[in-house]
Amino acid sequence: MKGFKDTLPDTVKKWQLLEETAKNLLESFGYSQIRTPIIEKTSLFERGVGDATDIVEKEMYTFLDKSGESVTLRPEGTAGIARAFIENKLETSIFNKLYYIGPMFRYERPQKGRLRQFHQIGAECFGIKNPAVDAEIVYINKLLFEKLNIKANLEINNIGCPLCRPAYSKALIDYFKNHEESLCADCQKRLYKNPLRILDCKNEKCKITAKGAPRLKDYVCENCQNHYNGVKECLDTLNIEYVENDMLVRGLDYYTSFVFELVDTITLSAGGRYDNLIADLGGNNICGVGFALGQERLIDIMDIESKNTIGIYIANLGVSLYALKILQILKDLSYNVYCEYDSKSLKSMLKKADKLNATVSIIVGEEEFKNNTCIVRNMKQSSQEIIKLNQIESTLKGVLYAT
Repeated sequence: MKGFKDTLPDTVKKWQLLEETAKNLLESFGYSQIRTPIIEKTSLFERGVGDATDIVEKEMYTFLDKSGESVTLRPEGTAGIARAFIENKLETSIFNKLYYIGPMFRYERPQKGRLRQFHQIGAECFGIKNPAVDAEIVYINKLLFEKLNIKANLEINNIGCPLCRPAYSKALIDYFKNHEESLCADCQKRLYKNPLRILDCKNEKCKITAKGAPRLKDYVCENCQNHYNGVKECLDTLNIEYVENDMLVRGLDYYTSFVFELVDTITLSAGGRYDNLIADLGGNNICGVGFALGQERLIDIMDIESKNTIGIYIANLGVSLYALKILQILKDLSYNVYCEYDSKSLKSMLKKADKLNATVSIIVGEEEFKNNTCIVRNMKQSSQEIIKLNQIESTLKGVLYAT
């Protein structure tokens, strides 16, 4: 299927490393993992993400279930986390810092960095208005990228709030209606409904036209500006470099005030503040801030060799019962073991042990079975010795600690 991709064993190690690194980092900042369904009511995304966004208008996998209700495979994580926060009354609990890892779905044209099923790691912090929390979200991203040896540029912007955006929307309409013929069909439809979305359009003609549009920074209210200035002050305190990009608006309608992206040649991670989302979804007036990163995009540029972690390979020359006995001994000693059950030549098995990066191969055949012995082969030095089974523990310690 177009846009859906298998993750094969040779790359799974990178996925595991990314997820484990992010999980450990987020939990070290007090975030707790939450898991929500991949299917939600369509209305959640229409209300939360925005019905004039590309995601809702063109990219969602939406269908009727057997009861006739419209449901959607989640295209992003924040709306579902916000719903769970409301429905499970988490505002009265200690769990106001949440993170998630999982698949998302968007019907986009498949290309490098864009799949129809993709995976995100994200985090949300609810109920804290302090700009230091926005900076902490960025700081978490910075530390994660450093741990993964990934370089990216931080771009930030202030996109205002429902109080100050109407005046800006009017200014955009006044500008774009004089350039309507230069806009794509989608942006022409959005012009009077949600002109801010034109600034996020990927069409080249729209991008060129948008360069001359009024800038939001000239319209933001005092509260938004104070919060944004506070975030910048916190980023300066953390020595985090950033570039202000006044064309950065994000593709989701729930954002308010501070937004950011970490960019290489494409956006790797992004997020910002959303102070009205919980209320818009029927909850109390609780603010929020968060981010989401694209796992596939990071994995594509992670410069880390994916290695197997098999320590010991059992080359079984037709004595499976004896090989199982040795496997049990080794597992009781907590070793990582690959046991071969398909009778092959010793040469082919040792080649496989090399490919698995095994440090030691234990070779057993009829002779070893009769004598209650095994051959321990040091794969790095190509040396080997015959030992009794009761010598396995001491022999392996000597071989493994010496390599």
